[in-house]
Amino acid sequence: MELVFPLALYVGIPAIIILIFVGLKRKDAFRDGKKVANTDFLEETELYKHLKRKYKCFSILALVGLWLALLLSVIMLARPARIDQIHPQVHNRDIFICMDVSTSSDEINLNICKELKEVVRELNGERFGISIFIGQSVLLVPLTTDYDYVMESLDKLEASFKTTFYLDHIALYDKQRDLYYYRFEGTINENGGSSLIGDGLASCLYSFPDLKENEERSRLIIFTTDNELEGEPIVTVEEAAALCKKNDVKVFAVTPENIVDREVFRNAINSTGGKFYEFSSPKVFKELIEDIRLTDASVTEDVKTIVTDKPEALFIWLLICISIHFLFSRKVKL
Repeated sequence: MELVFPLALYVGIPAIIILIFVGLKRKDAFRDGKKVANTDFLEETELYKHLKRKYKCFSILALVGLWLALLLSVIMLARPARIDQIHPQVHNRDIFICMDVSTSSDEINLNICKELKEVVRELNGERFGISIFIGQSVLLVPLTTDYDYVMESLDKLEASFKTTFYLDHIALYDKQRDLYYYRFEGTINENGGSSLIGDGLASCLYSFPDLKENEERSRLIIFTTDNELEGEPIVTVEEAAALCKKNDVKVFAVTPENIVDREVFRNAINSTGGKFYEFSSPKVFKELIEDIRLTDASVTEDVKTIVTDKPEALFIWLLICISIHFLFSRKVKL
């Protein structure tokens, strides 16, 4: 047990001792009433002796209650507490899931939402984010360690992807219709252009908040797309992959078996130091998750000071002492 503010004791206890000393030395001066002579007979009576003992007892209790209350107040000001220093390991890794949410990728996205929940449950200090795109990119979840929020977002995306498989009934259920259109809000480019793959990957890359400032962090993007370009992108997939490589961001891409421009896309992804996967069975996601676990995550030790105090007991005793003082001081009119 340590004191957070020990100065309160160094000043308070001597002050209390001085007050007690002064109080004990003080002689009560005659203030009210009339002096009475020849009181020896009265003082010898049992009633007088009983009342005198009662007076002294109540006086002592009132003074002790006051002194203890002062002492407890000083102790509370000093704040006794248990101070612990812990050295938690901080995993300096950032993970982004970047999804092409056009309907042609719904099956892949549905499965990856399910599988990535296992990854999120294992995170310990790493930041996780979600970026989605079709014609333009939306940062759905900025990099965060709020894993509950990440899980809620993955659940909502999963529910949205599921609605694709019963589109005929969406008109009957407003809730399902809202879920279906959830992933399209903000991702549709009103000026034309759909499935702008390179733009989506580049936008996700620059959603890392400290690419230049903190180069020690390990960064990776989990990328899902069918690479079916429709429109004129600002950045091609090859250019976006080159930017990822330049900034030391690995890209792990999951695509359907019939991906457009397979070799070009695969070479671009592999150039980042990541890996290219073709969706053929749920086992591909187990391989992806295992590869994510094997990615380097720099670890640093943080120093945290935890102050644990429980003033409740001291406060209760303080109230008791104050109550004792006021109760008995009223009886003896101190």
